[in-house]
Amino acid sequence: MGNSFLEIASLNLAYRQGNQGVQILNQVSFSLAEGKIGVIIGPSGCGKSTLLNVIAGLNTCYQGSVLIDGLSPREFRDTALILQDYGLLPWKTVWENVTLGLQIRKHPKQEIREKGKMILAKMGLAHLAHRYPAQLSGGQRQRIAIARSLVLEPKLLLMDEPFSSLDALTREEMQHLLLEIWQETGLTILLVTHNIEEAVFLGQEIMVMTNLPGTVKEKVENNLAVNGSHRGTHQSLELANYLRQSLYGVMQDVAANQ
Repeated sequence: MGNSFLEIASLNLAYRQGNQGVQILNQVSFSLAEGKIGVIIGPSGCGKSTLLNVIAGLNTCYQGSVLIDGLSPREFRDTALILQDYGLLPWKTVWENVTLGLQIRKHPKQEIREKGKMILAKMGLAHLAHRYPAQLSGGQRQRIAIARSLVLEPKLLLMDEPFSSLDALTREEMQHLLLEIWQETGLTILLVTHNIEEAVFLGQEIMVMTNLPGTVKEKVENNLAVNGSHRGTHQSLELANYLRQSLYGVMQDVAANQ
């Protein structure tokens, strides 16, 4: 796979269900270069979130190889994971949520204050520091989740359907925000989405997964990504249609095997 930052080879994962094993991931193999944005698309329930949990080091019950900068997910300490429901603690303020990771890692108080103030200002959240998540909009809560991850200065950012609950305009705003963050930090990002237009807009490399047991059917190189001016162009619509046909083929294969 070369000198890729993230390398996955022959990844298999199964769960026990009664006396039987249910195969979730089957021979998943792909790589992602450092500083690239990768996107995973596929049918619902095909193991996309399970795959992210493996990469995040939250699930170690797998066979095969998963390496991040040459280390196993548990050994690699610079990964941040943003979940679909934001993962915010409702009883903590914006400030407390954003600086939680720094506090858990016992960073010096002065450093926590400085980094917390800097990231809140950068994300346009400084005026909301003393509010609670329930008092905020979906877009504001998503900004908090992103800020909480970025304040730890990760090298790999994993995002599981991060914008799915947002309205269309807020979703586009968050997509542009993610691009700005990527351009400033050079982060390696791997994002799961069901939204094909989002995959085309953000994903420099798009992995198309099959239904269960999930595997990567195809890896599509996308030179239209991370260029805001390509949204809605003929080229981007063509690629979106190609990906739809690829996913439609996955669903047809499932129907034929039932």
